[in-house]
Amino acid sequence: MASPDRLSELPDCLLQTILSSLGARQLVQTTALSRRWRHIWRGVLRLDIDQCEFQAADAPADRHGRRDKSLELEEWARFDDFADNLLHSHHHGGRDGDDDDDNLPLDALRLHVVDKRDASRRRLPLYARWLDWIHACLDRYRPAALEIHSDFDMTVDLRLMGLRSDLSRLNALRLRGILHAGGFGDDSESADSVSVCPRLEHVEFTSCAIGFEGVVTARTLKTLVIDRCWRRTDTKEEGAPRPRVQAPALASLRLVMSFQSDIWVFHTPSLVEASIHSTRSFVNRDDEYELLCNLYNVTRLELSGFLALDKIRPKNEARQDLPKFHNLTTLLLDECDLTGEVYNMLDLFLYNAPNLEKLTLQNCELPQEWSESKKMCLNLEFTEINCHKKNDVCQVDH
Repeated sequence: MASPDRLSELPDCLLQTILSSLGARQLVQTTALSRRWRHIWRGVLRLDIDQCEFQAADAPADRHGRRDKSLELEEWARFDDFADNLLHSHHHGGRDGDDDDDNLPLDALRLHVVDKRDASRRRLPLYARWLDWIHACLDRYRPAALEIHSDFDMTVDLRLMGLRSDLSRLNALRLRGILHAGGFGDDSESADSVSVCPRLEHVEFTSCAIGFEGVVTARTLKTLVIDRCWRRTDTKEEGAPRPRVQAPALASLRLVMSFQSDIWVFHTPSLVEASIHSTRSFVNRDDEYELLCNLYNVTRLELSGFLALDKIRPKNEARQDLPKFHNLTTLLLDECDLTGEVYNMLDLFLYNAPNLEKLTLQNCELPQEWSESKKMCLNLEFTEINCHKKNDVCQVDH
């Protein structure tokens, strides 16, 4: 005897919440379950459109890992047709009492397009096609969260998007693998300027080529993540200004700097926590040191992979000392070179952070007179000191 279908007895709004966790292709496939499920998917408020769902997992490849081009073209065609049909079918009579509203706003829209350079060259220009498709989605759905993940040369400029589409509800933006991620704020220091994203609070750039310069004013931004990004070659001409971010409400900043990353200039007076991870083997003294100085207002600071202070501190006569970190209560230094002929980063932070409560050192190269520095820490009554150096661990709790 078959078990009763209790899931179908749930109200549409609850089923649509459950279905929102599925990828778009799986979402549409639920229409085959029964007549009851035929239109439920149309009312979900999160769309995750991933081209990977259209790749044949068992497709043969040559010894170099290359797949048959005709198969790739076929996959592209299916993906294109699916995305177009999805845009025309979603929200048509999909929610109780909203049969006449075809433009219900989405909570989140995610698009992932995988790398098919050989296939894309033989089809319509994917850049123009997919930007048009994205704009159509933005016009129709006005999503609160937008994520675009691309493995080919897609260019996204948020300012131009805002001039062409309605981004008034956009609260969170995540861009990954984008060739050129344009400005994300007002791009003006004038208080009278109108933002194309008046509610934008969370921005993430991951593995993006940054193609804008000058000032970005983001008055509503609260969280910013810049992970292994670099400036495009045509914006790195001699004398070209580095991107400068004016974010008066920013509370959280996370930077991951790779060997090709450039350091932006940040003016963030409300910053509460910052995490800076560097894998750079070379430094620009002014960049690294200026970044540290701009973090003066944080209460929690994590630094990873920083070179010795003598190597990043400018040697010109007008060099500035690190400011007082009056608000800093938690400091974590990971894989940092804490040595230095005149100053070391550890001592300098201890002298300039009078309210420090917790210090954690992990895999750091310590100064020769570590015992004196350790004594200084204990005199400041830190609540915890963890020191990990290779396989040695020392811990002091108060």
